[in-house]
Amino acid sequence: MNSISNSNLSLYQLIKASDPPPLSIDISPQTLQSHVKSITEVLIEQQIKATIILKPLQSQSWSDIINNYQEQGNLESLYLCGDFSDASSKVLADATLSSTKTIPIILGKNSRLKRECFVLAIASNCSILLLAQWQKGQIQANASGKRVQQPYLETIVSFEPLLIKKFLSEIAPIIAENNPEINLTANNFKIENDFANSPTQLLTNLLIKQITKEDALTTSSHSQQSSRNLELENSSFVSTLGLQTDFLRNLVEEMRSPVTYMKTTISLLASKQIKGEQRQRYLQMLEKQCDRQNSVISGLLELLQLDISTEADTIYLNEFVPGIVSTYQPLANENNIQLGYTIPANLPPVVFPASWLRQIIIQLLNNSLQFTPPQGRVFVQAAFKNTNVELNIGDTGRGIETQELSKIFDSFYRTKTISNDRTTGAGLGLTIVRQLVEKSGGKILVTSKIGKGSNFKILIPALPPELL
Repeated sequence: MNSISNSNLSLYQLIKASDPPPLSIDISPQTLQSHVKSITEVLIEQQIKATIILKPLQSQSWSDIINNYQEQGNLESLYLCGDFSDASSKVLADATLSSTKTIPIILGKNSRLKRECFVLAIASNCSILLLAQWQKGQIQANASGKRVQQPYLETIVSFEPLLIKKFLSEIAPIIAENNPEINLTANNFKIENDFANSPTQLLTNLLIKQITKEDALTTSSHSQQSSRNLELENSSFVSTLGLQTDFLRNLVEEMRSPVTYMKTTISLLASKQIKGEQRQRYLQMLEKQCDRQNSVISGLLELLQLDISTEADTIYLNEFVPGIVSTYQPLANENNIQLGYTIPANLPPVVFPASWLRQIIIQLLNNSLQFTPPQGRVFVQAAFKNTNVELNIGDTGRGIETQELSKIFDSFYRTKTISNDRTTGAGLGLTIVRQLVEKSGGKILVTSKIGKGSNFKILIPALPPELL
């Protein structure tokens, strides 16, 4: 049997390469945590005493789950793996290391288990292994076009004794590197599953437990999700190449209006009676309508480009944002607007196509500068909250009417600029912004107050620490 010490494969890859290969599923961190909770709840309900070997996600703390099982008096031993430098390991360690049943296992920062997390529960007549590995985000193509798949967890769940023994044989030498006194080889445990008795019931209860959880989540969020799905369906005209009725109707109107103006203006210019300032005014009108037509065409081209091949990049905002903001500094100075940014250097990176994120920031900065008067302020800020990077682009401009907030992301919807009472652009900028954000697995929210300004908040999943 190959061991990790003489193989380039990770622990997860070695287990997955078993014969026969175990089934795997792709899940989110939240779903993984739900599975871990289900396992411990079934152990509690069946009053099964078990030894647990655990390496949690760095972005989550499973202390409540483990403590709940420990408080029932069923925990025989807890082997807690980690480098104990990340927040979740510290929380879990602080909550459990006071117990004499908890044995810390130091893996080190450069451990070959960096991308893995696992839970192994070993009982007298049954054992269960949950092993997951972070996979990097990537661009996926489907019926609705290109979309960024954010990092996810490829996960194996197994009751098979041979697979669990292989897991222990592969992990034992890694643990021994920094913990020579700890021996977690399969020989030290009774690894078997008596499927004639409790494991059948265990499997059934575990399945019922998970289905119940998922059903509760589905029921509670069904109304919200249905509303959200309807909203996405109505706004996702790019995925159907713009063939929705409302979009086509608006597009025809946008294309027809400038043509009508231009045709009328040209006929007036043909008159010999039109001279001097009046002629110049008609020429300016003609130029304006040409610009409007060009703006619509450019917006449509940008929408079509959403489906052109691109790649997901690992982006550090403290390196990415300053260059974009600096290009708008001369324009801000010219209009006597204060423009600045605050991006912490320790912000985790995000997975996002660089060209898409640049386009989003540029569009939102353009909007803020257009709607902010002299002496005003436009700012870009970022922070890490929960598992997301929160990017805020705001201003102290005129603000947006409450009744307009629900419309600003609609195609061809335009508002008046601060400098005049006329609308500007094709009204596709914010439509494109929302498309780009949602195709990258993020969310965009807007708040505004008349006379105080507007703030666009973009939530982007942060790259998991295990993938750094």
